[in-house]
Amino acid sequence: MQILSIVAMEKPRSTTGEDIRDEKVKVLRCIAPIKLEDVVIGQYVGDKDSTDSERQLGYLDDKGVPKDSTTPTFAQTVLFVNNERWDGVPFILRAGILFSLTGKLMLIFFFF
Repeated sequence: MQILSIVAMEKPRSTTGEDIRDEKVKVLRCIAPIKLEDVVIGQYVGDKDSTDSERQLGYLDDKGVPKDSTTPTFAQTVLFVNNERWDGVPFILRAGILFSLTGKLMLIFFFF
């Protein structure tokens, strides 16, 4: 949500923390309520056809995970900022874990 508010905010009056915060809050207040049909949650599974042994393993294959776990490992939602600049533009937020990936990854795409 921090990145969303920074990307979508208007130019603040100054670079002081208060002015930046005020613009970020304006964005957050304009976000429409999330609709259930705009949310996806899931759990990653292995690709049994892969030649890469790490790609063959899914979440339930990890030694520390109970075999009947229903814990989500992925979530996606579509948010809309209801203001003049962003009217009708979807912001797609995705988050998930993958044991073979270490570190953090953030991608921002702009489509025209």
